[in-house]
Amino acid sequence: MAKRGYARPVNRGPDLLAGLNPAQRAAAEAVRGPVRILAGAGTGKTRTITHRIAHQVATGVARADQILAVTFTDRAAGELRSRLAGLGIGAPVRAATFHAAAWAQLRWFWPRVEGGPLPEVLPSKVRLLVRDARRAGAEAKDLAAEIEWAKARCLDPAGYARAAGGRTPPLAADVMAEIYERYEQAKTEANAIDYEDMLLRMTALLARPDVGEEVRDRYRFVTVDEFQDVNAAQWALLRGWLGDSDELCVVGDDDQTIFSFTGASSRYLVDFDRHFPPAQRVTLTENYRSTSEVLALANRVLWTKPAARRKQLESRVGSGPVPAFREYPDADDEVAGVVDAVKGLLADGVPPREVAVCYRTNNQSEPFEEALRGAGIPYVVRGDGGFFDLPEIRQALTALRTAARRGVPEGEPHPGGSVPARPPRADRRVERVLRDQLSWHPRKEPSGAAARERWRNLATLLEIATARTADDEALPFPALVDDLLARAAAGQEAPTDAGAVTLLTLHRAKGTEFDAVFLVAVEEGLLPISYAKTDAEVEEERRLLYVGVTRARRHLQLSWARTRPGWRGTVQSRRPSRLLYNLGPGAPRSAAAGQAGSPPAAGGRKGGQAAAVPAGADPAVAERLRAWRRERSQRDGVPAYVVFPDSTLHELAARRPATPRALRAVPGFGPTRAERYGDETLEVIAAAKDDPDVLA
Repeated sequence: MAKRGYARPVNRGPDLLAGLNPAQRAAAEAVRGPVRILAGAGTGKTRTITHRIAHQVATGVARADQILAVTFTDRAAGELRSRLAGLGIGAPVRAATFHAAAWAQLRWFWPRVEGGPLPEVLPSKVRLLVRDARRAGAEAKDLAAEIEWAKARCLDPAGYARAAGGRTPPLAADVMAEIYERYEQAKTEANAIDYEDMLLRMTALLARPDVGEEVRDRYRFVTVDEFQDVNAAQWALLRGWLGDSDELCVVGDDDQTIFSFTGASSRYLVDFDRHFPPAQRVTLTENYRSTSEVLALANRVLWTKPAARRKQLESRVGSGPVPAFREYPDADDEVAGVVDAVKGLLADGVPPREVAVCYRTNNQSEPFEEALRGAGIPYVVRGDGGFFDLPEIRQALTALRTAARRGVPEGEPHPGGSVPARPPRADRRVERVLRDQLSWHPRKEPSGAAARERWRNLATLLEIATARTADDEALPFPALVDDLLARAAAGQEAPTDAGAVTLLTLHRAKGTEFDAVFLVAVEEGLLPISYAKTDAEVEEERRLLYVGVTRARRHLQLSWARTRPGWRGTVQSRRPSRLLYNLGPGAPRSAAAGQAGSPPAAGGRKGGQAAAVPAGADPAVAERLRAWRRERSQRDGVPAYVVFPDSTLHELAARRPATPRALRAVPGFGPTRAERYGDETLEVIAAAKDDPDVLA
């Protein structure tokens, strides 16, 4: 498409780009699209794109009102507008989320194109799904999430039924498709749309020549932030906005792709030049957030990524403490150790607001809440509030309070009607209430993210009750309930002027930064989470760890426990996460790095534990093989096990063959695999031996 200027140069006085580093300046000076900016964590991506937009206006390439800047949150959109206003470019640039921009356009065109009243926007899908959820014995939130999964991929009910194979939806695919169809019918009858419809309907309108031309005449330049989080529906809308134009700038970091469960895919970022050739590419690696020691660890976390695609972050803030790896005897010791370390930082002058404790799932916050409360340290739980504020926990406490006030006998009757002389322990009564009143079963973890999260939160409540009863086995049930209610009533400490320590999940940590970060319970079954089964899912868990590491400016600690509470007061043995091996001093080390024995390998798991591997197998080599196998299977369009199964992968990691003959001696690596994959497999093993990021 021929390039055209749309505005006159504007005199902006001092050089807008004077304070940018060379890579940032190169990105800002690339004022005509298509442009892809790969921005590592803490490298100043917002600063870069705001200066690029300001430079577009200052040089006369575009008028401010011809630019559309798209973000993923209202907060990010507000920050863009604020920064652009500070750069003095005159008229405001339109900065909005995908949904906000689409809805504004839909409202504008609706009377002309559709006629009739504007549809109502559903605040939540749950209201229309409650009946189906009850009939099916599922969580309405999970049904809503499944519909959102389909719409993010532009799938109607029929398309969902065809595409759901190979997934584990909350219900059978044909049943889910019928529920999806009924949901769409109910929505139409109510003259309502949901948030995904904003994108889908506006995309459809853009296919009309009159609508598409009007939108493209208004917004001739588009910038998209956090492009690694784009899904198929957003991509389709973006292409509709652009039409045949390539005046597009995207910025993102494929290493921070952690929301694939919403439909997000980094492929649009990684393969950008295939869609918009020849795209200019700028990579930002100068980090203005973290010390060189923190970044050295962050760079090592992603060692399974092909070397040619790695972004090596470089610190511009200097040196600091070496990140600490801590193993604790049990979960209580880990909580106590972390809180003691927090106390030490606060005593050294670190403000509470600059300290964060990050974990994988919401139910992990409770012991830290209690310990911080007991230590008199103010804290806040980012996101859904504290553990006792969760809806299912509030519901459980209400049911327990009701049961405790009934005044029923402590002993439960035998089938013959007699009452045992010795009543059941109070925690068993808690379990009975959870079973009877909340349909919770201790050994039946459900499908569906919301149902699974609810199940785990209730399991944590029972663990709290069991731990309390273990201290006093004669504790009456009403007294135990009163204890739980007192914990809930204690709530969070009110933040002081100096702020409060932040507790948050790793997913919610994205976009934040702190002077000190504690990554806790970095164990098999928690990180990677037990239901991360495929290679791609495990790699997303690795990126989640990377996000956690790169939140830290100066102080960083990663910890795990050797044991954790299990079912009914049992103690479960735990292992450090495979993602920690060989990352630095104090981290678990593999056999090839000098430690004898066979630590957990990166294979399949049962019950959240690493699969057994042959003696001498090296998890670092296994991870390199796994990463290559994933890429090769994607390249060939076949499942990963076709390249070779986990059992063969483990044997390769144990034997580490260096010749074709030795390779063919590995069980499962016959002549066909040797011919097809042999050369590359040997190269991967050799590279793993030579790569310092593998064995350091």
